[in-house]
Amino acid sequence: EQGGTEQGGGERVLRVGIAGGSTDTIDPSMANGAMLPFAVYLNIFDSLVLMEGEEMTYQLADEITTNDDGTEWTIVIKEGVTFHNGDPLTADDVLYSLQYLSTSPNGMMGYMYVDWDSSVSDGDRTVTIRLTQPQATFVEEALAPISTIFPNGTTADQFDVEDLGSGPYKLVSFDPDSGTVIEAFEGYWGGAPEIDRIELFPMMESSSRVTALTGGQIDFAHQISSTDVATIEGAEGLAVMSGGVAHSSVYKFCLNATKAPFDDEEVRTAFKAIVDREAMVETIFRGEGEVGNDVIGKGLPGYNDAIEQRSLDFESAAQVFRDKDITSLDVLTSELVPGIKDSVDMLAQQMEKAGVALNVTEVDPANIFTDMQPIYDTQVFATYLINRPYAARAYMDTGATSPYNFSQWADEEYNALLTQASQTGGEAERTEIYDQAQQILWERGSEVMWGYAYELSAHIEGVSGVGITQSVPLFAKASMA
Repeated sequence: EQGGTEQGGGERVLRVGIAGGSTDTIDPSMANGAMLPFAVYLNIFDSLVLMEGEEMTYQLADEITTNDDGTEWTIVIKEGVTFHNGDPLTADDVLYSLQYLSTSPNGMMGYMYVDWDSSVSDGDRTVTIRLTQPQATFVEEALAPISTIFPNGTTADQFDVEDLGSGPYKLVSFDPDSGTVIEAFEGYWGGAPEIDRIELFPMMESSSRVTALTGGQIDFAHQISSTDVATIEGAEGLAVMSGGVAHSSVYKFCLNATKAPFDDEEVRTAFKAIVDREAMVETIFRGEGEVGNDVIGKGLPGYNDAIEQRSLDFESAAQVFRDKDITSLDVLTSELVPGIKDSVDMLAQQMEKAGVALNVTEVDPANIFTDMQPIYDTQVFATYLINRPYAARAYMDTGATSPYNFSQWADEEYNALLTQASQTGGEAERTEIYDQAQQILWERGSEVMWGYAYELSAHIEGVSGVGITQSVPLFAKASMA
C-alpha cells in the first residue's frame, strides 16, 4: 500500500528517502557530502539564522547588531526556548555551539576571524562575539550557513542521543546504515509540527529513492534527477517539488590553477569557451535548470547579472588546445548528486572534438571528501555546490587560503577585494566591491560553473509545506493530507 499517512493510533508518519551512508554522523564538525545527517540536525536543532532561498531568516535569534566597524556582534536570542529535555536554552549554549561549529567543514571559514577568548555570554539571552578584524558580512558568511545550537559542553560522542536539540523534532534513533527516526516535539516554541514522525532512510542513489517512492516504500524522495521527473509526473498519486534557481545547485568543473595546463589563464579561458553549457543544461537538466556564468549566486541577492554571459566559441578554444599541444586531461568526479557524471561524459564528447581525451576517475560519494589530496592533485574536478548568495560563499569557495577552493586559484587583486568587502559596512559600497570581484572571477578565475539545476524532490500527493535550506528539507511546517 502506497503512502505512510497514518499508522496505529492515527499517527502521521512521513517516510523519507535521502542520500546517506555508513560513514554518516550528526556531529556537525564531521559533516560530509551526504544529506541525511544535515536533514537530521537541521530539524532537531534550531539555528540562529536560516538561509531559505532569497531570504536570511532569524530563527533562534531575536536581534543581531554590530558596532560601527564590524568587529563586535551582539546576538540576543528568543526568550523561553527550551531543549527537548526541558532545560532552558541560554546564551552560554549559543557561545559554546558557535565555537564548536567553527571547527566544522562548513564553519571554519565563516568564523575564522572570531576571537573566542574575548567573546562572552551573559548567561541568559545575550552573546557578544568579538572579531580580530572587521567582518561586515558575519551574518551572511558565518551565521546563515551554519549556526545550529546545542547544549553547552556537548561532545562529539553525544550528538546521537535523545533530547539534545530544541528544534521542531526530537531524535528517537540514529543509525547510519538502517536510518533515523525523529518525532514531533510537542513543546516546540514555534508550534508543534503536524507530522508526528519522520523516518529517514539512507539511499545514496537517486534511482533507488525514485524506485522506493514509486513502489510505495517511502513517501518523499529527496533530490531526484531531472530524468525521473517524467516518470513521477506520469504516475498516479505522485508529485514533483521544484525549488527554482533560488533553491538550486550549481554544477562546475574546477580547473587546477597550480598545475599545467591550467596555470595558464589562456587555457582556462579556452576551457570555459569550449563547454557547451546550453547543451548540457538541456540534456542533463531537461528543462529543470538554467545556464551558469562562472559565478555562484544566480537568482539570489548580490549576484552580478550585469556580467556578460559566457558564450560557446568552440573553434577558437580548440585552436588554443592544439597550439599548446594539450591532448589529454585527468578528471576526478563523484556522483554526489544526479548529473555530475553525465556532465563529465558530455565534456568528454566535446573535448574529443578538440583532440583532447579525458582520463576519468570516479570516486564513491561516501568517500570523496574523506581524503582531499586527490582533489588537489587532479587537473579537473567535476562537482557541485548548493546555490547560496555570492557573499556567503565567495571566501570559502574561491578564497586563496580556503581548503574548499578546489581549483587552488589565487589572485591578489581578487582576494584583496574580498577582504575589503568583508570590512565595508555600507551595503551599497560593499555590493560595488563584490561586483568587481565577480567580474575578476569571471575573467581570470579557474572554475567553470556551467549550470544551475533546480532542487527537485518527489512525494506522494497530499504532502505539502516542506521547506528548504541549502538543499536540506525542513519539516517543521510540513503536513500530510
